[in-house]
Amino acid sequence: MKKKKKVTFLIRFAKNILKALRIRNVRLYGSKFSKKVYTLHQHIVLLSLREFHKGIGYRLLCDILPDYSLLLEFLGLARIPHFTTLHKVSQRLRGSTVESIFLGFARRARFRAGIDSTGLSLQHSTYYYEQRLEHFRKAKNRKPGRPTSLFADLDGQIILSAKLLRGKKSDSKMMIPTIQKAEGLFGRIISNDADKGYDAEYNHCFVNECMGTKDFIKMRNEPVPVHRTKGEYRKKAKNSSRKATGRPRKNHRNRMESIIFALKKICGEHLSATSSKGQRQQSRFRIIAYNAYRKIKAFLVRISTEPEVLRLYYIFFTASLLTLNA
Repeated sequence: MKKKKKVTFLIRFAKNILKALRIRNVRLYGSKFSKKVYTLHQHIVLLSLREFHKGIGYRLLCDILPDYSLLLEFLGLARIPHFTTLHKVSQRLRGSTVESIFLGFARRARFRAGIDSTGLSLQHSTYYYEQRLEHFRKAKNRKPGRPTSLFADLDGQIILSAKLLRGKKSDSKMMIPTIQKAEGLFGRIISNDADKGYDAEYNHCFVNECMGTKDFIKMRNEPVPVHRTKGEYRKKAKNSSRKATGRPRKNHRNRMESIIFALKKICGEHLSATSSKGQRQQSRFRIIAYNAYRKIKAFLVRISTEPEVLRLYYIFFTASLLTLNA
């Protein structure tokens, strides 16, 4: 009788990424002239694993890979690639190809969506160290962060698209370019939530006309009367919020804060790459690693709430109580 293969956390992690790659039809090799020693899918899993370990060096990643024998067996890696191979693949992969993988994690069911912006730090110093040295340096010497706009599924807490910037830009102007990357999912979106930074007439118009979803962008200057509010869709949004009766709607936008917090907590908030291209690529693989992790957690929660599992928990609990009473 054959033994059942052990499914570890990292194997589930790799399975989720490979499933997303198949959904998005990512080819196995980057070129027809490839040596075909390693597949592109294997490289993407390893690069995502690097970001799951908070962006450790390529050399260190290749040093610890022999300890993951079950994962290597699952991926079909007979030998570990040289650390420069992974670096070259990361540099040569198109950003649009990597970003298209995000949509492979999307659910088939309808969901609420939201958008928010954050920043990834380019420094590794602690906040305490920065405060201690604040009076020794000028503000212009500080490294700027990497601003990022994220569009996510609020129900499944999956990031669907991202706009990676080089400098500061207005949040409201980044909403449409970010959401348009997930255009194929517009039919599944129930509503779009955003904070006051995205309150602009063209954003309200885009949500209502192009996305065809409910508009829940928070309004600036809420006390201002409707007749003094500019914009047709802004007036409609303010009217609907004032005429709403009954129990107030839950603030789903808070889940965006949870997604951003989890992304930085799990995969780290510091980028180790030195070039702007490398930093953007590192951010993309970090989002893939986060989505794979979130899929694992959703699967474990679903398994733990199945009736059969709950029945076994009940039997075990009652048996332990009877043993204690005896």
